[in-house]
Formats: sequence, C-alpha cells, structure tokens
Amino acid sequence: MLEGGLLGWVTEQLIKLDDQVPGLIARVLTAAPKRRQAIFAALAVNDVRGGDFTIGDDLFPAPLAEVIRHGRASDILRHAFNQVPEGFSGLLERIGERPLGRPQDYMLLHAVAAGDGSVGVEALRDGRITGRKLAVYSALDDRWRHANTLGRIDTTGEALTFNRAVDFVQAVSTRATDEVVANAIAAMRPTSTLPRLLDRLLRRADRLPEHPITAGDNELRPLASMRELLEAGRKHRNCLAYRLADVAAGKMALAEFREDCLVEFRPLTQGRGWLLRDVHIERNRPVPLALFAEVEAKCDALGVPRIDEVGSCDGWKSYRNFTGELEWG
Repeated sequence: MLEGGLLGWVTEQLIKLDDQVPGLIARVLTAAPKRRQAIFAALAVNDVRGGDFTIGDDLFPAPLAEVIRHGRASDILRHAFNQVPEGFSGLLERIGERPLGRPQDYMLLHAVAAGDGSVGVEALRDGRITGRKLAVYSALDDRWRHANTLGRIDTTGEALTFNRAVDFVQAVSTRATDEVVANAIAAMRPTSTLPRLLDRLLRRADRLPEHPITAGDNELRPLASMRELLEAGRKHRNCLAYRLADVAAGKMALAEFREDCLVEFRPLTQGRGWLLRDVHIERNRPVPLALFAEVEAKCDALGVPRIDEVGSCDGWKSYRNFTGELEWG
C-alpha cells in the first residue's frame, strides 16, 4: 500500500524504518492526527538532515524508528526538535491526516512557532494548514500576517501584490499607519474583503500629487482632496469613486467646471505638464459640444494643451450637433 507513494515523500522513509522496527507502518497509519503529524515532522527533520539519525539528548539517545513506534506525540517532537515551541503541536493538528507536500514545510512551521510565537500561531489558527498557506504566510509582510489575510489570499503572488498595494496606500495617506492597517485587518468581518479594506483606507489619502490647475476660479475648480473627489462623484453620479487610485498615483486629475461637468486631465510624458483629456457630465451622458467648447476655451486660456481636431471642424461640429440626438437616443 505504501509502495505506491500513498504518503508522498514520507513513504520511503517509513518503509526503511519499518524494516528496523516491524509494525511501525501500521502504528503510523492507525495513529491519531496529532501523533501522526508529530511523526511526519520528525521524518521531515530526518529528511532535511540527510538520512536516518539518532535523536534525543546526550544522556538518552534513541533510534528514530524506536521513538516513532513507541513514543507519544510530545516525545517524538521533543526528540526531533529538542525545543518544541508553544503552539507547535496545535498547528500540526491543523494539517490533517496526510503529510505536508515537502519536508521543508514542517521546518517552516516550526520556525513560525519558534520565531513569531503567539502571533504566528494566531495567524494560522483558522482552517487547514497547507504548504500553500505557509508559502502565503512567508510572502506576506510580517505586519499583515493575520488569519483574516491568510483566509483571503490564495497564492504568494497575491500576497506580494497585497504588500505592494498597502505600501501604495501608506505612501499617499499619513493616516494609514501600520497600527491603523493592522487594526483594520484584525477587525474584518466574515463578509469583508481585502480590496474593500484598501479602498476604505485610500479614501482617507491626504498626500495627493500637486493639481495641474493651481489657480482655481469661479469657473474651473480643482478637485484636490479625496473629500472633494467623492462629493463630486456623488453629485454627478458617475464612477469617479473607482478612479481614486489613479488620482492618488498622479495618473489623472479632475476639476469641476461651473458645477456643470467634470474636466479630466492626464499627465504628459517626461514631466511636460498635463493635457485636457475629456469632459464628463452627469451619469456619463454625451457632453453637449457647446459645453465641451467652453471647457476647451477655458483650458486654452490657462495654457493647458489638448488634442486639436483637424480638418473641416466647422462641418464636423455641425454634423455632431445635428445628429447627436440620434446617435445617443
């Protein structure tokens, strides 16, 4: 039964040890999960050290096979690791009946319990412990290692992306301190998501890039804070709330023209200023050409460049004015 690799990398070791102490395999297969995982952990130490070894202290050494065959879970762990961190045995129970995918996973789990102590044990408290979960734990910034992140992140790539996303939020918000972010993670409800958490933190950003319209007036008012952006999004009933990260990153800027529309600016390459990109009205409906022209004239007066429509512009504008209702009806 074991010759087919039933227990993965553990199989070969168990067969060899059963030759030394007959009945060892049967003992392992009928052991409770706690003791079985203690055996797998000891075999992981054996594998990492490169072969069978005598475990135990200097006064009472014992062959590995004997300890596995007759020892209790605590005896096996103590003989294999010498120092058994508090909570390590409980973490092993969360693995289940089969061994982790690699011996190194057991060494990592031991290092978590020994190095991170109660923080690591608490972070891994929920759900089954797998090699993938341990990899995610290792990839997460140690400030964000919590049961609420481990339960919502599936891969190391996602963990690294989350780390960078938090870095971005903290770069644009003095309020998103380590303590604030950690407390927000700890307070997450079962239905909460990490994207929503980051969005809430971003809405408090107070380090926005300098706005291209530095001298606003009664006609063109720069939206230079998160509060102004959110209020404008609600007022004009559009998707502005989903573009906050672009504004915070300096990829776009917005202003309000006569309270009639929102004016979108985009940065030019090589720091050469900003460009008038678009105009938006309520619910993102088609913008009347006359209003668009007024915005263009205002930006021209401020020295903000824009894309210049070439060709028979007068005819094109007349065509748009005449047929616009049909196009968007």
